[in-house]
Amino acid sequence: MFRMTSYLAAPAVALLMGSTASFALTADQVWQSWKDAGATVGLEVTAATENNSGGVLTLNGVSIALAGIPGLTISDMVLTEAADGSVTIVPGADIGMAMSGDTTGSVKLAHEGLTLTAREADGGVAYDFAAAKLDLVYDTAAPGVSFDGSPAPEVKSSGTVGFAGLSGTYSDTPGTNRTFGLDIKADTLAYNTALDDPSLEMKQSTTSETQGVEMSFDFALPSTISLAAIAAPADFGTALQEGLSVTFSSKQGDSTGTVSQESPYFPMNMTLTAGGGEATGVFNKDTFNIQSSGAGLEMDITSGMMPAPIKVTSGPVQFGMTTPIMANETAGDYGLVMKLSQFSVNEEAWALFDPTGALPRDAADLAIDISGKTKLDFIAMIEASDAGMEPPIPAIESLNITELGLKIAGAALAGTGAFTFDNSMGMPMPLGEANVTVTGANALIDGLIATGLLAEEDAMGARMMMGAFMSPGAGPDELTSKIEAKAGFEIYVNGQRIQ
Repeated sequence: MFRMTSYLAAPAVALLMGSTASFALTADQVWQSWKDAGATVGLEVTAATENNSGGVLTLNGVSIALAGIPGLTISDMVLTEAADGSVTIVPGADIGMAMSGDTTGSVKLAHEGLTLTAREADGGVAYDFAAAKLDLVYDTAAPGVSFDGSPAPEVKSSGTVGFAGLSGTYSDTPGTNRTFGLDIKADTLAYNTALDDPSLEMKQSTTSETQGVEMSFDFALPSTISLAAIAAPADFGTALQEGLSVTFSSKQGDSTGTVSQESPYFPMNMTLTAGGGEATGVFNKDTFNIQSSGAGLEMDITSGMMPAPIKVTSGPVQFGMTTPIMANETAGDYGLVMKLSQFSVNEEAWALFDPTGALPRDAADLAIDISGKTKLDFIAMIEASDAGMEPPIPAIESLNITELGLKIAGAALAGTGAFTFDNSMGMPMPLGEANVTVTGANALIDGLIATGLLAEEDAMGARMMMGAFMSPGAGPDELTSKIEAKAGFEIYVNGQRIQ
């Protein structure tokens, strides 16, 4: 949406808002802690004027920036000491990020009733915040792309990304691992954007609104190392071994959105509605794990480049991925889950390639659920690559096929299986078996021939392959296959050795 070379100032602000505390906070202490913390990460935290009167510190012309680079500015800020040892912080209305480099324009933070309260928590500092409304508003221009050597036209971007009914807490807790936490709740998260790219002859606008947003993020940094010291894969590996980790979780309610695009190549309008969902993630020395699920969606697309409108609907969706990070001695867990249910398109879309209805209009389902154990060291692989050396080879130990399924146009495939792997000979030798069942395959082939999507000679090859590797099942138009992997790299299909 926009580019700026001073972007580092924004995330670094979070590092300012933390220091150890075991006593009642004062406004001067909070302000000084920001300046001290800023210095440790190369940020200059200054104010044009400072005035403390009766426990109320008033700052004007606050600036948070990397040395020599424009950064975040706040018109004014009032820090007020409370009887309970906390400090209430009320920023002024004018909060913005200066642009530098090729990008011009403005990035501002607009708010209604934004307040922060600093308090002692677990030996560190926590900041509770709330706002009736908090918006990031940007209006920028940056060089586009020239395809003929002429001066590149400007790409203009503008928009608003904001929360309504916002509340949450940012915390900084010291210890063997210094932990930064961020928890956010909002009634809605919404955005609207506009893009004008003359080089691509495209103008685009988007809107979105999501209800009931909750997010939680925790970042643990070992006290033995600083972020600035992580300059190579080996440093990153050391940090992981000493406790570097990231965890997050999120929940959201229903969402709606629109996209409108003017383009000589693909003009279009799209509307989208989606059900609620949730996600979790973990990254540490042992694992990288992401899990997410959603209640389903409905998408409508119209375009002058398409002969008919397209409507896509889907039931619940699920995605999960797990992999070890530094499992070089003891095998770690890996896995992949992908599930898409009741995926369908409208009759007008079907009719574009199957006007006679040769294929059943059944909604499609996809299910993949595999898991196992493997020895895998991503850090060592990156280090070897950087050094121009041969990277360590991952050693898979097991594979469990819990579910492998596909249903589409009246046909269905289902498979399960389990394998172990002997890595003693330099390459993994599989041992185990898998069972596959296919129904409706011949009817699907006949339907594809009728639509013209599949030629007779290609269909003949497909039928021959099915005949070679599958056997008739108990039901009509049903085929089954048993795949066995035995010692000595011997592979059998339905009892017939093929390797």
